[in-house]
Amino acid sequence: MNRFLLFVGLFLSCLTFDTLAQRWALSAATGMNLYKGDLSDWKLLPNFDQIKNLGSTVKFNVRYQRTQAYAYRAQVSMGSIRGDGVNNPGPNSTFNSSTFTSPLVEISGIVDYNFLDYQTDKRIKNWSPYVYGGLSYVFASPKGGIPTMSALGKTPFFTWAIPYGVGVKYQLTPRLGLQWEFGSSKTFTDVLDNAPSDLLNQSHFTTQQTDQVLQSSITLTYVIKSVFCPRE
Repeated sequence: MNRFLLFVGLFLSCLTFDTLAQRWALSAATGMNLYKGDLSDWKLLPNFDQIKNLGSTVKFNVRYQRTQAYAYRAQVSMGSIRGDGVNNPGPNSTFNSSTFTSPLVEISGIVDYNFLDYQTDKRIKNWSPYVYGGLSYVFASPKGGIPTMSALGKTPFFTWAIPYGVGVKYQLTPRLGLQWEFGSSKTFTDVLDNAPSDLLNQSHFTTQQTDQVLQSSITLTYVIKSVFCPRE
């Protein structure tokens, strides 16, 4: 009788929340950052010299998945970016002799959309491609850049960014998952590299000619709580 009441309670909770699986998960990732801006720009793909300026990053996530289609993540990433003006194919010779480095910390709220049903169920092969997007708060402190900008570059600053991208996730066991993702954080600043396109506009916040950071990472996920509801 008690088991029957427990089953009924679980079934009703499924109906109440209109979901087949709910879970909390923790994850850690390692990956690379590639800066794109005035000191290192390209149209379609970066060249080899630009790729050599990759910076490393680590990420930590707390994820809540209410349905198989949507997952919500709070993410903190810590890494670095760098650039060299010799990789800028543009006509502005001011950038050609400039280099910069900067730590990069990003605090993000992200939504994943899974194209396939995704749940930790050992009876099925559980995987899904996905897209993601969100909003993040970025900390940077560039050193280098244009010499006349050195005073501004000594001041750490915060700005907003829009992270977005694609990925693939695969559940190894009911507790462990693996995912790869590739995307970008489009920032609302043109001085991530301490080299603004317009020297008269040295604001830390702008929507014109902004810098961005391309990102790729491998993530290991650990599910800390799961609730599964019966399928028909």
